[in-house]
Amino acid sequence: MAASLVSGLFTGLDTSTIISNLMAVEKKPLYALQSKKSAYQKQISSYGDLLSRLSGLRESLSFFKTNTVIPFSASSSNISMLTVSASETADAGTFTVEIGQLAKAHRLVSASGVASESAIVAEGADKFFKFKVGEGGEVQEFALSDGMTLKELRNAINKKNAGVSASIVNTGVGDESYKLVITGNSTGASKNIIITQDDTVFNNSYTTVQPAQNAVLKINGVEIQRDSNTISDAVKGVTFSLLKTDPDYGAPNASPVTVTVSRDTAIIKNKINIFVAQYNNFVSQAKSLSAKGQALSFDTGIDMIINSLRGITLNRYNDQMLVNFGLSHDKSGVLQVNDSQLAKALEADPEGLFNTFKAMAGSFDSTLGNIINNIIPERKNTLNDSIKRLERAQEGIQTRLTKKEEVLKKKFAQLEQLVGQMQSRGNYLEQQLSKLSEKK
Repeated sequence: MAASLVSGLFTGLDTSTIISNLMAVEKKPLYALQSKKSAYQKQISSYGDLLSRLSGLRESLSFFKTNTVIPFSASSSNISMLTVSASETADAGTFTVEIGQLAKAHRLVSASGVASESAIVAEGADKFFKFKVGEGGEVQEFALSDGMTLKELRNAINKKNAGVSASIVNTGVGDESYKLVITGNSTGASKNIIITQDDTVFNNSYTTVQPAQNAVLKINGVEIQRDSNTISDAVKGVTFSLLKTDPDYGAPNASPVTVTVSRDTAIIKNKINIFVAQYNNFVSQAKSLSAKGQALSFDTGIDMIINSLRGITLNRYNDQMLVNFGLSHDKSGVLQVNDSQLAKALEADPEGLFNTFKAMAGSFDSTLGNIINNIIPERKNTLNDSIKRLERAQEGIQTRLTKKEEVLKKKFAQLEQLVGQMQSRGNYLEQQLSKLSEKK
């Protein structure tokens, strides 16, 4: 009934539209709060954007902050035979390397075979399999179960995890083509596999298909041996990884690999360019977000941050300035690199350049740490607190608006009801007057 009354049945008024328009006026304060909340959220997002760019800028300088000296790089003239790397303890130099033999792990295969993986290789009680790696190695043993199969024997050896790996090979020759293969996990002549007791059908009869052997090589003509193909104790700070031998090793027509160890100035140039890119990335976005009409236009602190970072790039470090190495700002504040000047500085005094950037990186890290961990988070926290207050105010206004709308609906319903009653009485009087007229 109330819905019919509100519909304007008696008054002819579009009461729903009238109430909607009245409520639109009442909601203006709510819309204002919603708009302000949206602006605050946009500001928080903008600060998050700047935080991300500042973190990128800070990370771009981590190389200078963490390294104490310019790292060395090492190159090989034949990476198919030898790869090489250098640590900070290396010395610059050039070496010739000849590879005569690669280090290999010992590999045995059973002399006889069985019909399948599930063929029985051990029967009876008190049967054992014992082995060791190297003459001085500890003897490893396990009991052979009655009816143990070849597959179970392989699994038992591997379960010991004692420096060897067992596998099964099917030679495809004859009816008993499945053989046991045992391979050492470590290379080197001293890592030979010694089976001391074998109560299986193989009866300790194995053939060496790959002998245990050391790597043999010459560095600058001096022959050395190692039990691994990765050698890091021959030349200070240099690690050699042997991949292939020279078939003419030791002969006049041998093809030695040339290894060059030098200061890695290329990485310095690369890290400087990354820093410049990250610096400009932040400054450009910070200026854009704080421009007139933008999300952070109200925050004069953004300019202070930009100026503080610019100031760090203009300071002297170790009596040097970045401009001495080809880095300078243009009129708009963009940091630029003069590649030619930077290359000359790297060639003339790479250590001095590195130390200058290292000192600047420390200053940047301190300033950026404060901005990233304190200044911008405080601004974001303030905005989040403001949003919470706005949300509480919105809830209060929304409650009042709900009550207001119910009151309007009730009043218009009462109006419809009153008009309906008046129309009903009017119709009644009209009928009575009509009857009086007919009697005359």
